[in-house]
Amino acid sequence: MRLKNKVAIITGAATGIGNAIARSYLAEGAKVVIADVKGAEAAASELGDEVAVGVCTDVSDPESTRQMARTALERFGKIDLLVNNAGIFTGLNHAPMESISVEDWDSLYSVNVKGPWLCTSSVSDAMREGGGGKIINIASVIAHIGAPFMLHYVSSKGAVAAMTRAMAREFAATKSGILVNSISPGYTHSENAIANAQQHEQFEGVSASMRAIDRSQVPADIAGVALWLASDEASYVNGQNIIVDGGIYMSL
Repeated sequence: MRLKNKVAIITGAATGIGNAIARSYLAEGAKVVIADVKGAEAAASELGDEVAVGVCTDVSDPESTRQMARTALERFGKIDLLVNNAGIFTGLNHAPMESISVEDWDSLYSVNVKGPWLCTSSVSDAMREGGGGKIINIASVIAHIGAPFMLHYVSSKGAVAAMTRAMAREFAATKSGILVNSISPGYTHSENAIANAQQHEQFEGVSASMRAIDRSQVPADIAGVALWLASDEASYVNGQNIIVDGGIYMSL
C-alpha cells in the first residue's frame, strides 16, 4: 500500500491514461478526486464513493480549478498528489503552421498549458500546509522528436516539460516540500484515441515503426510510472521528465 492515506487529484481521469492512474493509486491505498470536463461523477462512482469523488472541472478556468481543490479538501481533508493529465489531443486539427487558426491555438494552449498552471496554483497552498506534496505533469514524447503539422500540440507539450522544471525550482526555492516531475508518453491506446479511427491508424503506424518494444503502448504503462513517482520510492526525484514510449526516443 504505497499510497496509504494519500489524497490525489487526477485531471482528465474519467477515461484513458488518467483513469488508469486513478485506479493504480486506489489499488495502493489512496483516495482520489476524478476531475474531468465530463463523466467525472460516473467514473468516480465506478471506483467507489468512499474512496473516490468526481468533480466537473474545466482546467482552463481558474474558479473551476479552485473548486476542484475545495472539493478534495472538503471530502478528504488534504491534498498530497496532483496529476495534471487533462489535455487536448484526440481530434486535433492537423495543419501547416501557417494555417493553424488562432482559435485552435488558443483553445489547445488554454487546456494543455494554462491548465497545469492553474491546477498547480489551486493546490499549492494546501500542499504547503500539509508539509509538501507531489505534482506529476503529463507531457509527450512528441515534444522531444517533433512532428509536422502539429506545431500547436508539440509546442504545448514542450511547454509542459519546461514548466515542470520551473515549478520544481520555484517550490524548492520556497522550501515547500513539493516535488514536480513529468512523464512523456508515446502514442497510447486509450479509448478516445482508438475511437478516432483515422488518427489512430496514422499514429499507431508511425509509432510501431519506431518503437524498440514490440507491442502497443497502453494506459497502464503510464500509470505504473505515475505510481512510482507518487510513492516514497521517488522521494529524491525532482524536476525530471521520464519518457515512457517503448523506445521511440533514446537520448544520449
